[in-house]
This record gives sequence, structure tokens and C-alpha cells, in this order.
Amino acid sequence: MRATALWKQPRGWLAVIVGSLLAAVITMAYIGPASDPQANVRDLPLVLVNADEGVRAGDSRVRLGSDISTQIEQTAHRDGRVAWRTVGSLQAAEQLLARDEAYAGLVLPRDFSRKAMSLVTPDGRPERPTMTVLTNEGAGGVASSMAEKAARQTAAETSASLGTQLTERMQATTATARPDAARLLLLQDPVRTLTEPGQTASGAAAGGSMTLYLTIAVLLAGLLPAMLLTMVVDAALGYGAWEIGPRRTLRPLVRIARTSTFAAKAGIGAATGFAAGSAVIAVAVWGLDVEPDQPLQLWMFAGMACAAITQLTLALFAVFGMAGQLLALLTVTLLGVPLSGATIPVEAQPGFAASMGELLPARHVTEGIRSLLFFDGLGSGLGRAWAVLVIYAVGAFLVGLVVSRLYDRCGFDRATQLELAQQQPQLPAAAAV
Repeated sequence: MRATALWKQPRGWLAVIVGSLLAAVITMAYIGPASDPQANVRDLPLVLVNADEGVRAGDSRVRLGSDISTQIEQTAHRDGRVAWRTVGSLQAAEQLLARDEAYAGLVLPRDFSRKAMSLVTPDGRPERPTMTVLTNEGAGGVASSMAEKAARQTAAETSASLGTQLTERMQATTATARPDAARLLLLQDPVRTLTEPGQTASGAAAGGSMTLYLTIAVLLAGLLPAMLLTMVVDAALGYGAWEIGPRRTLRPLVRIARTSTFAAKAGIGAATGFAAGSAVIAVAVWGLDVEPDQPLQLWMFAGMACAAITQLTLALFAVFGMAGQLLALLTVTLLGVPLSGATIPVEAQPGFAASMGELLPARHVTEGIRSLLFFDGLGSGLGRAWAVLVIYAVGAFLVGLVVSRLYDRCGFDRATQLELAQQQPQLPAAAAV
């Protein structure tokens, strides 16, 4: 057959069409969430600390912190882009940041009202009140940056609003005298905004980007054992050619049930997958100086994640044949990585991307790794990540086993009748199902 004859085969053109469609889907998965995350952001979690003690002004006590907190929450509720959680102490805010329940924070200190009122007290020494933005590097570069920007914007809006209120108050109290020009200028932007780290990342994991790279390594380490097992085992049983360079070897067929083949692959795959996950963490921690908060738990989690990915890939091979390899690549990496939340936070992804990512294992691998890398295992997504990966591992094994058994019962032998007839004199004894 000439090579040009292949262009006349409809299946060849079908492969071109399917490949192009898959390329379009992958592009949407990668570029869609990253095209304009600011436009898609919703319910970005931030924490607001109102530690203001207020100040006595005449016969009443002024509590600007409470008024500002209420105003910030009402504005955020109407806008829907930021979800503020108000607490009464800096310690409570740091706990939320340490559990990855907030990507940034904004602090109103205890002397906020006292300093703010000093700006409109004629005989007092004016002091600018401060608001402090707390950052969270462990949340990831994009999430931390978006949250810090939102906190700074809120501080700027608060300063402008407070300046207007204080200006009106000063003009009312000094109606018979000319207001101090220097104080009026100061009241145009009365609040000084500071920035402090609320949750930091150290060593090779600085900036939170290590979550993405370690997630990719774990996902690939789970895929490779399944692909290698399928190739090696099928070649050893005579159902696939062993081809290295110019040499091609095809062993005699071994008559074995699909159920037995899948069970053997699954057992070896579970051990191999866990070993692959262990190798990833060993190299990262001992070889590349990654400093996780919980190294032992991270090792166990990575091993379990790799084993689950291996089981999922083997099940896809058992159900769909060679097409399972493409489906595994799509679900685990090609679609899983961009929708995992390791780069663009889930709160800034389009609705379809956030919902689809929730169904894929990469999202839960990311949550578990981030929690164990930066948040001492206290991240809210760690428990759910463990549960989902266990469900994936057990579910994939059961589905692969049931479908393989069904194929056996329906007489779908892996070898064709012609192959069996040609190999009949050499066939070993049949394996028990």
C-alpha cells in the first residue's frame, strides 16, 4: 500500500477532525479561565478585622470601625465579587488565613476612631488612622494578588468616604471659624494603608506557585504507571507488539480473561502508583529543598493520589480500550490542570469551568497539596480531597472490574478468531476467571 492511499481512508480524516475539536476544547480549558479572571470573580474570600475600640466625643462614643465594617459588608453583598468575613481580633483573622479560608485580610486597629477624630479636633495633634492589608502567599500568586488588590481598593474607598464624613463634621463644628487648610488637605485621603504578610511561604515554595508544579508532577506520576503497565502486560500476553526502534516483537497469545487481566493490572498499579507518588515527594523534599508544613502527610497524600489516578487510567483502558489513554489524558491533565484552581482561583473561573473542575481529580489533588504545603494540613479542602480520591480509586477499580466481567460474559475476547486460529497450537492453558 502506498502512503498516499492513507489519505483516502475516512478514518484518517476523522482523526484529523476529532484532533482539531479536542485542541479547541483544550484551548478553551486553558485560555477561558485566564482570559479575564477579574470579570469572572465572585465571592472571593477575605477577612475584615474590626478591632476599633471607639473614642469619646462629647456626650457620645464614636465607633467608626463598626460603621465602616457595616458599609464594607453591604457594598460587597450588593457587588457579589468579594465575600467579607468580619472578626473582632487579629488572631482570629490569622487563623482564617492559616486555614486558607481567606486569601487576604483588612485590619481596622483599636485606635482607628481615636486617630480619625484627631483630624477634626481643633486643639489636638492630628494623626492619620491606618488600615493594614494582610497578604496570604500560600493561596497562590493570582489568588493572593487579586485578594490584595480588592483589599487595597476597599481601603481606598473607605478613606475617601471617611474623608468626606470628617470634612463635613469639621465644617459643622467650626462654623464660626475658617477651617484649617492643612487639615482639609489631609482629609482628602485620611487613611494610611499598610501591608503586612498574614501567611507566608518559605523556601522553594515561595509565592505559592509550587502547588501547581507539584500537582502536575503527581498527576503525571499517576498516569505513567498505568500506561507502562498496559503496554508491558499486553505485550507479555501477546495482545500488543513490543517495538523498540527497528525491532518489533510479538509474543504468542495467552488466553486470559479480561477480568483477570484487569485485576492483575489494578493490583500492580496500586503499588506502583503509590511508589511513584513517594518518589515525587522524595525528590521534591530531599532533592529540591521544598519545605512542606506536613511532609509525612504530604507523602501519604501524594502516594494515594497517584494510586487513584493509576486506577482511574487502568479502568478507562479496560472500558474503552486504547481510547482510554486519550480520555485519561483529558480528564487528568489536559482538562484537569487548567481547571484545578492551582493558578486561577476557583472563585475567578467561569461558571462552567468551576463546575467541571469540581468533577475532575486535579482540583482535589491541588487542594490537598496546597493545604499540606502551606497551611499545616488545616486547609478546609484537605478532608474532602482525601474522600474524593478514595472514591475515585475504589470506584474506578469496581467499574473496571464490573465492565471487564461483563465483556467476558458477553464473549468479547481480546483476540480475534483469526488470531486464535493461527496461534492455536501454541496457546498456553486458559487462565481461570
